[in-house]
Amino acid sequence: MPDIKASIDFLANLDLYNHEKPYAALASPGTVVVGEDQLHNLQWETHRDVHVTDIRGNEKLYNLEECGFQVVRSPGHQSVYTNLEELEKYKRGTEQLLSTLLKPTQVHCYEARLRENVEHERDICNINDPFLVEGPAKGVHIDVTNVSGPQIIERHLPSALKEQYFRSGYRFRIVNTWRPLHPVIEDRPLAVCDFRHVDPKDLIAADRVLPDRVGEVYYMHYDADQRWYWIEGQKDDELWTMLMYDTKTGFSLTNMVFQSYRGCEKLCMTISDSKSISHYTVKLNLLSLEGGVSIMNEGKSE
Repeated sequence: MPDIKASIDFLANLDLYNHEKPYAALASPGTVVVGEDQLHNLQWETHRDVHVTDIRGNEKLYNLEECGFQVVRSPGHQSVYTNLEELEKYKRGTEQLLSTLLKPTQVHCYEARLRENVEHERDICNINDPFLVEGPAKGVHIDVTNVSGPQIIERHLPSALKEQYFRSGYRFRIVNTWRPLHPVIEDRPLAVCDFRHVDPKDLIAADRVLPDRVGEVYYMHYDADQRWYWIEGQKDDELWTMLMYDTKTGFSLTNMVFQSYRGCEKLCMTISDSKSISHYTVKLNLLSLEGGVSIMNEGKSE
């Protein structure tokens, strides 16, 4: 399939966010929620006819260092995960894959998330359940900010690795991998944005309120200069790898932006009239360290 036009949801450019920080709260089971507005203040605007370039056949032109994303091949995974042993095996395999790709000193996978192409109308769930199945993420977003990057590293890196690597001479990167669990994606593929075409002023920090902590993500305003990409007919052995945070640059993503998009007429031609094909993804975040640059200096290299 050639390049396409898609509809993508961006954070609305409202005066509200000049005096109120965007936020979204997720309550734990047993929480009594009164009203709906208090759970989030996010408002979206859909931009239609966004040009999305198909990189099929040109995958080698795009890599993590230059544009913040890269497609890599990794066969031999399961399509269903039913126990912790299977998830841990997948995580270890992804660590090995990233070790080969990035040539780091150390890789540590700290989280796996399952998603399906079904909208979940819920604000209460157990976020700590490793088998929690989430729906498609809403709106163009980045999982890590300058604030949450160091917090994630501090929270998830084992004590032994902190003792060994929290010193001058090491670089930290947080990398996200995304894989379909169906043989071929036919609905809601992933689109990614080249960080070289993202204006930092369009990145808006938002609180992600969890039962035990407050994290932070970026949402993004639309700009006509942004450059979007996808891979037609992504297969289950093709992984998006996406750079979320990097102490070498001192700035977390303008390093990578991603979003599932919808509403493309050409894309929908590949889908059954009665029902679109749902797909699951495994989302893995990894910490990568390598020699050459200092770490944990408020997200900046020395």
